[in-house]
Amino acid sequence: MKTCEREHERGGSTGRFLEGFFVGGLVGAGIALLLAPRSGAETRQVIEERALELQERTKETAEQARLQARQVGDQVAESAKHVLETARATAEEARSEAEHVGRQLSESAKQVQQKVEETAEDAGSEAKQVGHDVAQSARRVRKG
Repeated sequence: MKTCEREHERGGSTGRFLEGFFVGGLVGAGIALLLAPRSGAETRQVIEERALELQERTKETAEQARLQARQVGDQVAESAKHVLETARATAEEARSEAEHVGRQLSESAKQVQQKVEETAEDAGSEAKQVGHDVAQSARRVRKG
């Protein structure tokens, strides 16, 4: 994310650079005209040459800015693709783990249910035995 922010900042600084470049070129051309001891025709020729140079530099700078913007866009797209792939893999891993835990819980619940049923049967058998023992003791007490 920080890389994207830096690239964005560079895009913003490219615009400021172009602005400064133009202003600097114009100021430099103006100073050169004022300080140059040339005739009007020579001065016009110099202005024309400087304007053509400035135009060429502007085209080059604009092309560099376009290339940088394209590179940033490609990098952002690649980063987004990577994030999406990672998210998909993580989601699949989580789903698989959840299924595994669900199977374990189901098996544990079956084992608990089986233990409860066994315990209930044992308690029922014990209760019958205790009832039978109590009945025998009561008969003995009546006889004796």
